[in-house]
Amino acid sequence: MKHTAFAIFILLMLIGNGFALFKMFTEKQEFLSKFPRLSEQAFHLFRLLPLLNIAGLAGLWFYQTWAVWLSIVCGLAVIIFDLYFGIYYHLYVAIISTAILFCFIFRYWNAFK
Repeated sequence: MKHTAFAIFILLMLIGNGFALFKMFTEKQEFLSKFPRLSEQAFHLFRLLPLLNIAGLAGLWFYQTWAVWLSIVCGLAVIIFDLYFGIYYHLYVAIISTAILFCFIFRYWNAFK
């Protein structure tokens, strides 16, 4: 049984991560010039986070336990990367969306296999 608010939130997160993935693969130089602490190697690692988030969100859609842990790790990793590299405009969205995700996971914990 899908919980409507949870399903809508996951769909919105999938759209957001898809957009982030598109931006990170098409505007690499803009990221590197806008955030000087972000190195080339760190950017490649940072670019994988939306892919991992999408995989975790897909698993959450089907209430898989592994997806809970992947989503928690990815959410915290995005916040840490944003803080470390000074990507403050995204930090607000990352903290709020991760907190909402934690609330949904806690609320529907028994639904996960």
